[in-house]
Amino acid sequence: MTTSTSTYRLSSRLLLSLGLVTVTTVGCSMAGEGTGANSATAGLTTGEETETATETGTATDGTETTDTTATIDTSESGDGCGDGEIGASEVCDGDALGGQTCEGLGAPYIGGVLGCAPSCDAFDVSQCDVDSAAPSIKLNEFLAKGADAGPYMGKGDVIELYNAGGAEADLSGWKLSDELNFPDDKTYVFPEGSTLAAGAWLVLVQYDDMTMEGDFPFGISSSNEETVLLADASGVVVDSVTFDGALAEVSLCRIADGEDNWVVCLQTPGEENLISDVVPAVCGDGVIEGEEQCDGEALGDMTCTDVGDFDGGVLLCSDACTFDTSGCTSPLELVLNELSSSDLDPIELVNAGDAAVDLSGWILTDDITDPYDPELDDKKMIFADGASIAAGEYLVIEKGDLEGLHPFGLGGGGDTVRLFNGDLELVDSVTYGDLEAEVSYCRAPDGPGGAWTADCVATFGGMNPAP
Repeated sequence: MTTSTSTYRLSSRLLLSLGLVTVTTVGCSMAGEGTGANSATAGLTTGEETETATETGTATDGTETTDTTATIDTSESGDGCGDGEIGASEVCDGDALGGQTCEGLGAPYIGGVLGCAPSCDAFDVSQCDVDSAAPSIKLNEFLAKGADAGPYMGKGDVIELYNAGGAEADLSGWKLSDELNFPDDKTYVFPEGSTLAAGAWLVLVQYDDMTMEGDFPFGISSSNEETVLLADASGVVVDSVTFDGALAEVSLCRIADGEDNWVVCLQTPGEENLISDVVPAVCGDGVIEGEEQCDGEALGDMTCTDVGDFDGGVLLCSDACTFDTSGCTSPLELVLNELSSSDLDPIELVNAGDAAVDLSGWILTDDITDPYDPELDDKKMIFADGASIAAGEYLVIEKGDLEGLHPFGLGGGGDTVRLFNGDLELVDSVTYGDLEAEVSYCRAPDGPGGAWTADCVATFGGMNPAP
């Protein structure tokens, strides 16, 4: 990489006030390793998409393989991380850096203060000075509901990268995830030969299990807090952004490209970012706006009987400004009972009643639009004719594109699941927050009377533990 004496500093934390909301950009480092489910069919290595990227100046697919000498420490941090002494499986520990410096890490770092990641398995380069002539890859734009028009329309959520540096970057082996530990099933790994020219954009889209097309295997929340992390081939997180998903419902981007100034934007994936004068709805301000179903105590005069197949109870509003029906009562005792955002994103139903329930034509979805229109929801699961659940039985539905599986994923940063009957009446819904469903989010105890609880012991297909 080309070196220069001019420098800029990576911000370790930037707080940008956007009215009633705050966007945080964090620089940190950690070791992470994983192969996304779609890495073998990544768009950067196919001729058609490479041609498009080249024409727009987004990315090129290199013909030469670049070896890297960086290594990833995947061992567990079990040598007293935080005691100030570097253990056998630790890269560093607090102020103990083993004599390493920013300059010692090599290009693009040419000065500044090196730190240690809280996990002790990687260095923290957020306060290192970076050569302005070297590559500088930034998370640059997020579209949480996909593109409304253009070449990326209908391809799912969008993440744009931008090379704000002065040289082409080799992205081979880099990783993109929405979870801190870069799990295999939630991580996109850039194929060998992936590059990004200086001043160019690279657009990635959400992987679609049904079409087997796309890139990153996770979704971007349009309602909850979301975190997206980008790590280089050595496992160092070079950029990390935590934001309110509602801001990315249309587009959240840096103005100007690559700068530490996140604002609500027009949709410009693959092109220069442009600011929008539209003020997004802010969940939590007590005012129902945009696609919010409710906001705090503001329910729009809606009751349990108004929103679904309920005969009474107390309607609430979730932290994501969707209706919380956990306090509603129903003539049926069939409810959502447990779910997890890991592995195959299982969702469990339980019939706590004394009679079987016919599920023919029922719909399971994570679409929160109100009123719900199944014709506009291409990720819904429709139960087959004759499907039923017996009294006292559990039904577990996993992610997939075959009959009997749900085609939508559950976000690690939070999501909403809704169950509609054949008449499109809401039967049950649940909203969880960041990392609450990483293992299991469940009713404790089972059934309509159970309270939704984070960090349950996973018991899919069986009785949930009592609180």
